[in-house]
Amino acid sequence: MPVHFAERESHDPAEDPLASPRGGRLRAAGLDAHGQVRDVLRQAEGATVSAVAAGDHHSLAVTDDGRLLAAGIDDYDQVSGILAAASGRSAALAAAGSFHSLAVTRDGRLLAAGKDRNDQVSGILAASAGKRVTAADGGTVHSVAATDDGELLAAGHDGDGQVSGILAAAGGQRIAAVAAGDFHTLAVTRDGRLLAAGRDEDGQVSGILAAARGRKVVAVSAAALQSLALTDDGQLLAAGRDGNHQVSGILREAQGRRVAAVAAGNLHSLAVTVDGVLLGAGKDADRQVSGILEAVRERHVTLVAAGGFHSLAAVAPDGPRGRAAGVDFHRAGGPQETYSLRFQRPPRDGLDGVDVRLEAGAGAREFEVREGAPVGVVVREGEEVLGEGSVCFTYDEITGVVGVDTRASRFPSHLTCTSHGANRFTFTWGR
Repeated sequence: MPVHFAERESHDPAEDPLASPRGGRLRAAGLDAHGQVRDVLRQAEGATVSAVAAGDHHSLAVTDDGRLLAAGIDDYDQVSGILAAASGRSAALAAAGSFHSLAVTRDGRLLAAGKDRNDQVSGILAASAGKRVTAADGGTVHSVAATDDGELLAAGHDGDGQVSGILAAAGGQRIAAVAAGDFHTLAVTRDGRLLAAGRDEDGQVSGILAAARGRKVVAVSAAALQSLALTDDGQLLAAGRDGNHQVSGILREAQGRRVAAVAAGNLHSLAVTVDGVLLGAGKDADRQVSGILEAVRERHVTLVAAGGFHSLAAVAPDGPRGRAAGVDFHRAGGPQETYSLRFQRPPRDGLDGVDVRLEAGAGAREFEVREGAPVGVVVREGEEVLGEGSVCFTYDEITGVVGVDTRASRFPSHLTCTSHGANRFTFTWGR
């Protein structure tokens, strides 16, 4: 089951989410009987991953240079087969059914391999032939996808209407996101309406539809017998079987928090807040919850996926969490000694003040930023003031990314700023 992150409302093909994935260093925890944890970690060592997905006993990841990684049980070629299909291609997304795998290349071609007894592989490949796919997911015995023009595709076992029912519910509407559970399917239209069809014995269909009524949904995830959804204002919705508190527990963890991502496993659920904190609830016999929480502790989580009995996550490689910026200072073309840069803002309007002094060449320091609240900057050589101005930081609550608003900032002459990603910045004095 893949990560499902909230996206901004933009359907311009030029702003394709496949072109700008979030990324980080891979973390994994839980049952590892087939190498779905240790082997995928080994493959991803030193790499930045931009997509993750977890099946019942296998794991998938995509590196930022488009390389597909796969590890775990391979009884139906769900590992070797998807790697063969992706050979020589640049991947953008990955998704995992219970025993089959899906991937989407950067040019929108859908790839699939693994168990195909119900045509969940061959059927979705046939449905997507000649089409540019932007979203995909696999359930136990079926697969769903969406194309760049919003067409919903579905194939596989249809005993509970998880294929025919969701296609009928879509009824020509343009689809932005999809999710496949064991025997039910979720989809989100481009105007934020939630659709659901399939087995409903635990309210995984009717319950999530009721929870989403009157709300704009931006992301969904489904697995086993539970459904998760995310509204445009960051509220987590959940419904379905709750024997391990995978529904009530994740709702409790998310209460009062704004959520940016959701991932449903067989008997556990994960979510990521807008400031990169991972939440988890549900069955933990294999430490699929406690283990992944421990693996990402004090780190900014950028991606998450929940499988049958294990979990995957990615963390920002270097940067601080949330609204904090890591900043260092250098003098270009000369000795560093005696040069300093000071950030200052007095407390006001209920905001904490800032008073941070950086010595040139002495390494980075972290401090909390507030968007729209300029921070004064002063460059000194010893006690002599060389330049004064201000910097205005920005903060994106959906991505957790800190930036610099160059239009609103007033840099002193000869001071420049370089962003390194992961909320890291270098200020350079060039005089």
